[in-house]
Amino acid sequence: MKIETENHKLIYHPERVSEWLSTGDCYPIYVEIGPTNRCNHRCIFCALDWIEKEYKDIDPVVMNRAFGEMSACGVKSVMFAGEGEPFLHPDICEFIINAKMAGLDVAIATNGVLFTEEKIRMCLPHLSWLRYSLDAGTADTHYKIHRGGRNDFDKIIENIRNAVEIKKQKHYPVVVGVQLLIISENFDEIIPFIRLMKEIGVDNVQLKPYSQHPLSKNRYAVDVTRMDQLAEQINEYNGDSFQVIFRQKSAHRVVEEKPYPECYGLPFYALIEADGNIIPCNLYHTRSEFAYGNLYNESFSEIWQSKKRHDVITKIKDIGIETCRKGCRLDPANRYLSALKNPHPHVNFI
Repeated sequence: MKIETENHKLIYHPERVSEWLSTGDCYPIYVEIGPTNRCNHRCIFCALDWIEKEYKDIDPVVMNRAFGEMSACGVKSVMFAGEGEPFLHPDICEFIINAKMAGLDVAIATNGVLFTEEKIRMCLPHLSWLRYSLDAGTADTHYKIHRGGRNDFDKIIENIRNAVEIKKQKHYPVVVGVQLLIISENFDEIIPFIRLMKEIGVDNVQLKPYSQHPLSKNRYAVDVTRMDQLAEQINEYNGDSFQVIFRQKSAHRVVEEKPYPECYGLPFYALIEADGNIIPCNLYHTRSEFAYGNLYNESFSEIWQSKKRHDVITKIKDIGIETCRKGCRLDPANRYLSALKNPHPHVNFI
């Protein structure tokens, strides 16, 4: 199965797009969930810069109720990631199972340390895909970048091997991927990283360009010309059972000006934080004035249809996109929706 990450997937949801074109709004297709804001790593590139904060885990009653509410509203998928490491939440395996039982497609992103064999066996049957954030090809570089335990790299590699082996044994359709966020500190390990993951037998590796979060003091972007040169080196590793997903287009979008006047994609996406707040995107972490509402107080549908949410969307539109993150998750969707909203005068000439 070849994975497409450089483009949007709204073309597979024409009814939802049509609803948005007609009314200006719709329920989201995809929701990202941060079940906890705790993390066992302190990555140097973390968009949140590891500011001091009160640790929170979302209440399991609130979370499990929300799965059914989201499914009833037409949400298609959820992905556990967010502010912290999902497997630090004691009920994460239950969340994955219950979300799937509610009719949602489920995925998870993890640093992999705590995704041990027991949890792999519990979760793998219910996942569409999982992604390990490894970001290095050696233990030393991993320790310098992730700033976790000295032996974490070896633990993660063992856990990845277990996931691959269990997937093959049980014939699970889950796609096992491993990501490397490209920064200068790991650039020279990209090829060894690819070789190691191919040897282990994962389905794909993703090479993702660093994108500056507007609220972060971090500066780790790699020059786009180095990224282009990298493309020539990796094609030989692609095969029928292994894919190198190099997000080269995203690397260019990170340095380009946005070709759309506003963020049209917000109705199709949302993020649930560990405190129960639903927010537009990760630009608004911990900024309660931009929260649509809180799942502890209202249902998902009530929040989505609320005046507060519409007021937040209006506020974001008034602020504009000049300070938004370049090359963000919604960027490809925004380019597509902008073309639909502002069509070229010659669109009838097929």
